[in-house]
Amino acid sequence: MSILAKFLTDAAIYSPEYGGGLSNHLPMALVALDQMGATPAQLNEYRRSHVSWLEKLPANGRAITPAVTPGAWPFRKANHAAYVELRADFQRRIAAQGWEQVLRATLPDLAPGLTAAAFHSMIRTAMGVTARHEGEIASGLGYWAAHWQGLGPVEAASPPPGGNPADLLNRLREDARFAAPVEMPELIDDMLLAVSRLKGFPDVGHWPDFDQVNIRDLALAAAQVYGASGDFTALHLVTGAQAAAVLLPYVDSPKVLLPWLWQGMAAAYIAIGRPMLPSADALAIWRNATVPGWQEILQRALVETDEHAVKLIYSALYLGRLTGDRLFRWLAARETGVLRSTSKPAWRAA
Repeated sequence: MSILAKFLTDAAIYSPEYGGGLSNHLPMALVALDQMGATPAQLNEYRRSHVSWLEKLPANGRAITPAVTPGAWPFRKANHAAYVELRADFQRRIAAQGWEQVLRATLPDLAPGLTAAAFHSMIRTAMGVTARHEGEIASGLGYWAAHWQGLGPVEAASPPPGGNPADLLNRLREDARFAAPVEMPELIDDMLLAVSRLKGFPDVGHWPDFDQVNIRDLALAAAQVYGASGDFTALHLVTGAQAAAVLLPYVDSPKVLLPWLWQGMAAAYIAIGRPMLPSADALAIWRNATVPGWQEILQRALVETDEHAVKLIYSALYLGRLTGDRLFRWLAARETGVLRSTSKPAWRAA
């Protein structure tokens, strides 16, 4: 067993959330660090310094394979209190069928709720897949199922207007119907639900033509939103897009995931006040900026203490490889604070 596998297995005793609704990032950050080249000592130090605030599951729910409630999935979907039972059910299914088959069978039902826990349940599932760790995949799926949260249907009332996702976000910005509610909740989950109740929002989900739009397009739009705003919620659009990219091989069609990813992205964009996206000139400046190479960026990432920064840099690495776009290296470099002409994202200065 690798040191990463051991740490992920050991982390199963902790609740997926702490502090009244904050996500436990430890397993996700450990996988990201491992993928960026962390040594066993670095993983151990990160684990040691990031467990003090986590909450352990009740004693009867800490076992790696607790008693299974038959049929917990899907009948206990969207029940936060059912996490342990749902995780155990997915563990049983994975042991019997293999994790790939379980993903293929489950993702179509989970996808409409992929904003669950501010995208973290999908991200945790994808990190488990990246690590090829069956227990962590079960934990991610259990978290996703227990916190499943839909923002409404994405059925088309008219032909989709089409266009790339960044252009469609600009269309949202210009539409008075989509001004964010004056008083927004604090948690991202609740913010997205508040936006989903806006008049006209049910139509937004079908705006892209998913015969033309792919995960690269959505990832680039997410990068533009985060690049322009430096907003904490917008960061999750980048890490969420990376997670969706990891999971796409386990669905029959991209249309199983991508409309729901777009819907969540649109809701988050509205929730943060529909910031102006970068101009073509600004994007060219970012892409052509003098930026350290990935090796230097990753060395800085390995000493990052903030779990969100760790995941963002890893997601940028992954999506940069996927798209071939230098924008992601610029985002990662900005996150580490090495760009002389640009400060760290706004949320890190708050």
